[in-house]
This record gives sequence, C-alpha cells and structure tokens, in this order.
Amino acid sequence: MKKLLLPFAAVCLTQCSTDLPPTEQAQTPLNPASDYQPAKGEPTVDDIARFLAGRPVENGEALSAYQRTKGNYHTHALEFDYLWRKMASKRTLRQQQYFHETIKPLIGASSTVVYPFGGPDVLYGTSMFPQASTYVLIGLEPVGGIPDLSGDPSGLLRRLSIVMDEPLRHGYYITKEMRQAPAVTPILLTSLGLMGARVDNVQSISAAGRPGVEVRFRTSRGGNKRLIYVSADLSNRGFDSGFQSWLGQYSGATGYFKAASYLQHDPNFSGIRDWTLANCKSVVQDDSGIPYRYYVSNGWDVTLLGTYQRPIPLFARWKQNDLASAYQAIGGRGPEIPFGSGYHLKMAEANLQVCKKK
Repeated sequence: MKKLLLPFAAVCLTQCSTDLPPTEQAQTPLNPASDYQPAKGEPTVDDIARFLAGRPVENGEALSAYQRTKGNYHTHALEFDYLWRKMASKRTLRQQQYFHETIKPLIGASSTVVYPFGGPDVLYGTSMFPQASTYVLIGLEPVGGIPDLSGDPSGLLRRLSIVMDEPLRHGYYITKEMRQAPAVTPILLTSLGLMGARVDNVQSISAAGRPGVEVRFRTSRGGNKRLIYVSADLSNRGFDSGFQSWLGQYSGATGYFKAASYLQHDPNFSGIRDWTLANCKSVVQDDSGIPYRYYVSNGWDVTLLGTYQRPIPLFARWKQNDLASAYQAIGGRGPEIPFGSGYHLKMAEANLQVCKKK
C-alpha cells in the first residue's frame, strides 16, 4: 500500500430534497489524530462499513482504539480519502447531476435498477440512478458476509485497498484483481462507507438457489434504499428458467450496462440480452452493453450521447459499424458526457446510449 501523506475529508453530499441534484460542497479535512475519538460498546454493521472505509466509527471500543493507535490504519484511511475526494466523489457528483439534467428527462426516474455484470459496483450504480430505491447487481464474485474484525483486520484492509484502487480512480473493477479480492459484501460495505451512507441491515438471501446478500441503507439525502447482490453465471448455461423467473420480479426496471466486457455481443449470452429487451422499460449503457442493432430492430427509442468510434484494443473485435454510422448521422457526437464512462476514461471519448421501449 502506498503511503500518501494527504488529508482525509468527509463526504458532504447533503441536500434536503431527493428531487434535486446535489451541489458540490466544501470538504473539511479530517485529522486522524484528533477526529478518531474513543467509542464504547459493540460496533453496528454501519460502524463496520465506516471502519472499512476509513471513517470514524460511532460505536465499537476495539475498532475505535484501532483507528486511534495504528499508523497502518491511518495510511489506509488517508489513501482511500485521497482517491475518494480527488477522483471518485467528483465523478459520482457529475453522474448524479447528469441523471437529473440529461437521463431523467429521457426515461424518467425508475424505482428499480437491474445491473447485470455489475459485480460490487454500488458506488456508480447509485450515482447514475440516485432516485432509485432498489439496485440489483449481478456478478460472478462470491458473496461472503459481514467481516469479523475481532482479530487483526490489516490483511482485509490491504486487499480492499488493492481491489478498490481502480474503481475509485477510473470507475470500473478489473477482473484480474477481483479474482484476488475479498468477497463482495466487504466491498459493498466499504463503498457505502465511502459514500457516507448509513447501513441499517445486511442479510443473506437466495435467488433461485444462487447465493446473494441484501443490504438496507440510507443516503445522506434521506432516502431509504435496498441493494441486492447475487453471485450468478449469466451465460446461457447459468441463466436458466429458475433464475429468470426470480429476476422477473424486477420487470419494468431500468437496465444498466457499464464496462460489461461486450459479453452480450457473444451468442453465449443471448439469454440475459433477450431478458433485458423483454423486461426492462429502459436501458442506459455504454457500447459494451447490448449491441445497438437489437434496440433498432425492436423499435426502441435510442438517444446517443457522447461519441463512438471503436472499442478499446482489448475488445476491438466488437466494433459496431452501425453504431458508428448512427453517431456520424448526428454529426459524430451527441450531447457531451461530463465524465469518463466504462472503458473510455476520457470524457471526450465516452459514449452512452439511453434506450427507451416504445
């Protein structure tokens, strides 16, 4: 873990109305020597989330002592704060504003978002759709549970630092690093702690036999929300009728695809593609989601945002000539996207397609 002698700052996205986009707030640096205060009793699950994210706990005598006395923990907290304050929080703020200014007028504000191939990406799933109350994330990573912090948590903190580095810097998880990551539940709790959310409850669930976790939390803007993560294979081999039936309870949701490895361009993933087209009332995606031609042939309204030329070299085979032609037909560029999206880290190269079923 790199030693970054940088100030820690609290997240400040406070606003009274959930109907308005957030505005940027001044962030007050936190000094670990003075702001990590003694606490009593046993930690709640919210305190565990705060501890993993580097934020001062409110309950938990042992955790507060660790925060106050361990220099390696201070390094962990300062590193996370630097990445949050300088990169991730600015991106999430722009995404929330973009939802209100650009996406919501096109598709409305769905109460539910289904995010296949999203893995543990609660951070950007919630910022892209801040008005939703339910987020359903699906990935291959194991679920895990609330981590036991009664022993030495340094190993867990180190692994979290590694796996969270790329999403905080650039907005997406790297598959290779996820294979070495702790299970998803600690990552979800860390993300919620960084966001300044209040975690109320965590419980295991079964999604047609697939393991999952449900997290109830509240945002700093007052909304009660539910996060569901399911560990499931979305290839045609794994996306069977039982899991499709379970997922069907979220029909009418908005679908979201970001940095999805172009899997739905592969015929082996036609099932989740067809389910999305049949069950979602709208989809927001970058070009790694469902191929453009499926929306056109099924009569969806598609608004092109940003620009599109080609995928990054790793996925060059999945270039969509029809999508490139559609962008050329509107002058090569739609309305600007004020943040990098998916694999396109530069704003000038980002693309989104906002698709609404007629």
